[in-house]
Amino acid sequence: MFSRALRYHSVLTTLLLSTCLLSTFYSHSQNLQLPPLSDLENSLTTFLEIERDAKLRNFDQLKSGEWQDVLPSLGLAYTPAGDPRPSLSWSPLQILDRKEQKKKRKLARESIYLSYEIMITDRLYKLRQLYHDYTIDREQLNTDDATLAIDEQLYAITETKYKENLIKPSDYLSAKKSITQARANVKATQMLLLKRKNEVLYEGKWER
Repeated sequence: MFSRALRYHSVLTTLLLSTCLLSTFYSHSQNLQLPPLSDLENSLTTFLEIERDAKLRNFDQLKSGEWQDVLPSLGLAYTPAGDPRPSLSWSPLQILDRKEQKKKRKLARESIYLSYEIMITDRLYKLRQLYHDYTIDREQLNTDDATLAIDEQLYAITETKYKENLIKPSDYLSAKKSITQARANVKATQMLLLKRKNEVLYEGKWER
């Protein structure tokens, strides 16, 4: 009776340790959660639109002094008697040049808008692709976690048998090696997925 109770306690303790390990892996998995794709898309679009508008504002500031281009030029002339006097000179070509510059600025503004429309479309496509790839890898990690949960339970049973001298040390060491490798594989997948998560967040310009 005492031996049976001791065996039960040993199995229970080992299973509890395995449960703690699994809860740790689950906690790491929770840290791998991504915001909804629609939120990331809105974040990226807003970021690029703000960047575009900043460029346009800077562009408008550069053109604010254009009226100075049509002012007469102040110079120095001389009277027939040879006395210096100020003079003003102005050419109709200044008006034509001003209209040409205005046309160029309009085309430049349209070019900025168009380039950002293309950029937004391209960046959204890349974001969706990264998010899709991440989702596939996350599903694979879920499968690996489920497999590891079974491996942990099997290892707990093996460890209990070893403590009770029911199996050879070599069998126990083989099982321990297998579970250690399985844990390492899941951990490596988690680390890789965390890097991909950060890549998605960066691409989506998500404030964390």
